[in-house]
Amino acid sequence: MSHTVLAIGTAAITASGCVWYLPAIADLQAGDDRPRSVRTAAAACVLWWAALALAGGLLLAVPAWQPAAQVALAGLVAGVLLRIRAFAQSRAERREDRLRWAMLDAGPVPRGPRPAAVALVGWLLVGLAVSSLGALSILLAGGGALAPRLAAAAGSAVAVSGAFLLVGLGNARRHRP
Repeated sequence: MSHTVLAIGTAAITASGCVWYLPAIADLQAGDDRPRSVRTAAAACVLWWAALALAGGLLLAVPAWQPAAQVALAGLVAGVLLRIRAFAQSRAERREDRLRWAMLDAGPVPRGPRPAAVALVGWLLVGLAVSSLGALSILLAGGGALAPRLAAAAGSAVAVSGAFLLVGLGNARRHRP
């Protein structure tokens, strides 16, 4: 394969890589508005693509393929080293952020003076409303004799009210001082 075909292929790949290196260039131009790890990772990305573009240019200018391969390999190695450095910087930034947020933490939010009985009454009222609406919908659904519908309505009302009572008691016990 001729060097011209390889150079054209490299140029096409480099041009299609703009979805990576153009945002990286924007991150580099942003300067201190971006974290250091983001800028280092962006520099690695730009270095990879610049080395590939330079290798494509060398394929056109130099008759041997070894200089282009050496430039591409050097760009790859330097980019990987920058990427490793960016990862280490990112870990340090996250550790520093966790430390700063921990310094701002004032501990658990103190509970209000609301007694557990008020919460239990709330659960019971909601349970009563839900069970009443369920029983009413069973009774108004129609179809069949009245006695089985009354039994189903009463059974479902007792079951739903009992479930809300159990949830309310668990909540009251958990919020006991």
